[in-house]
Amino acid sequence: MPEMIKVFQIVIDSKMSDLINSEGWECHSTAKSKLCAMNGDPRLAIANECYTHVADIVADDINHAFEAGNFAPNDRVFPVDGQKMHSVSVGDVLQDSEGLWYVDRIGYKEVIWKKDAA
Repeated sequence: MPEMIKVFQIVIDSKMSDLINSEGWECHSTAKSKLCAMNGDPRLAIANECYTHVADIVADDINHAFEAGNFAPNDRVFPVDGQKMHSVSVGDVLQDSEGLWYVDRIGYKEVIWKKDAA
């Protein structure tokens, strides 16, 4: 049965992108957190509270949410007001009724989040 699955991503705005391009990924805690998350370790991003709830996806499970978050049409994807979601990829976190799941290179890993992610 379909449910609303939340998508959390580390938002890199144009100002941060310019900083990363000029000074490298070590320039800021958010940039370093994003790099670590993309390389399989979301702990720094979670500790630094870098994740933002960017969208909700109506899906049967997290595999279905991953698919809906990457392939058009996006009639199952509902952006959170003021947020822009990029395609669901390594480093993102999905929240379903069973918990929080880090999108890894292959599959998903359960996330232990110390604060309420809702």
